[in-house]
Amino acid sequence: MSSSDRMPIHHKALDKRRVSRRKKSPTEETRKRSKMLTKLTRGASKADLKSEPPARPTTPKYLKDYFDYDKNSSSEESASDEDKTKEPAKTLDMSQKIYLTACIKEGVAPRRRLLKGLTQDGLNVNNCTLAPSDIKALAYALTTNMCVTSLDLSGNEIGREGMEYLVEMLEENMTVTELRLSNARLGLYEVLLLTEMLSENMRITTLQVAGNDLDDECAKCFAEALKYNRKIKKLNLSHNKFNETGGKILAKSIETNDSIEDLDMSWNSIRMLGAIAWGDTLYNNVDLKHLNLSWNGFGDEGAASIGEALEENNTLLTLDLSCNRIGFEGSRAIAKALGNNSSLESLALSQNQVTTQGAVELLTHLQINDKSKLQELLLEGTQVTSEADDLYEEIRGVRSEFKFVHGGHVISPDTLAFKTVKPEEKNCRSSKS
Repeated sequence: MSSSDRMPIHHKALDKRRVSRRKKSPTEETRKRSKMLTKLTRGASKADLKSEPPARPTTPKYLKDYFDYDKNSSSEESASDEDKTKEPAKTLDMSQKIYLTACIKEGVAPRRRLLKGLTQDGLNVNNCTLAPSDIKALAYALTTNMCVTSLDLSGNEIGREGMEYLVEMLEENMTVTELRLSNARLGLYEVLLLTEMLSENMRITTLQVAGNDLDDECAKCFAEALKYNRKIKKLNLSHNKFNETGGKILAKSIETNDSIEDLDMSWNSIRMLGAIAWGDTLYNNVDLKHLNLSWNGFGDEGAASIGEALEENNTLLTLDLSCNRIGFEGSRAIAKALGNNSSLESLALSQNQVTTQGAVELLTHLQINDKSKLQELLLEGTQVTSEADDLYEEIRGVRSEFKFVHGGHVISPDTLAFKTVKPEEKNCRSSKS
């Protein structure tokens, strides 16, 4: 073989086999394509998973307005144009900053109502189940707060520790004038702290400590504080456990107090000498405007003492003696007072044993008093006769605003009303010990 008939040298250098291609069946071609698609799909899903950013902690909704960033966004630089057009974030008040810092220090969660209330006139966090640590954080915030004037912590178990923080705050705070601590489970220790503070704090004008089961020992604490405090105008001591002794002690302290205008002593157990003492209070106190003595046990003797005082007192505007076991004799003493009184605008004697004749006595003396300003006489639970209706219409003819509420009508008067009064029982003030 000549050199011209040989194959090119580069074919020998490659030394490759020539493989004859065979035709593939349609089934094999489809199977291969499906495998390729599966690989591509799996690869794409893995890539998607890797591209997702890790979850970031979120900002609570009630705090979003107070921060200049949002934890839900990846960064401040990635903010969209829409975010840039939003209003600027609210600036935290100094007391709010102090509160949030104190919450971190005490390990408690910030309360939304409390945080917002720090910038308002009234801070109402009643029935929020606040713990002493919550009250401590609040006390820190209120020490320098200049917005809140009314603080309502009713329905929270204040406790010894909480009251200590609260009293320390009130000694420094310059704006809180209304304090409500009803149903706060206050004991003697808490009352001691509170009343000691009241002896020196001359800014609080409204105090409410109803529903705390306060006893006669607590009454002594309040009486001592009222000797020095001449700023409280509204005092609510209702729904407690003041008995005859406690009622007498408090009555004596109110007798010489010239600041209290609105007093609520309802739903206690003031009886006998304690009830009679309130007559002396009304006789001597010329600053009291509204007095609620309902749901006690004054009886006829207590009502007679009140009646004698009303003949001389011309400053009291409203008096509530509902549900006090007052009978005909007590109502007649009060009726006599209505014939001379020129200031009382509302009198409540509901749920007493006034009797039909007692109602007539009240309306009769009211009718003959040209100087009377009484606009409302409440005798709910007491039935009246047509004679009382006639008197009511005559009074309405002169004073159209007069309102008379009773418990329905009967045909004949109550015979129990005709019991005579012994001469020695007429003057309760002279018979008191």
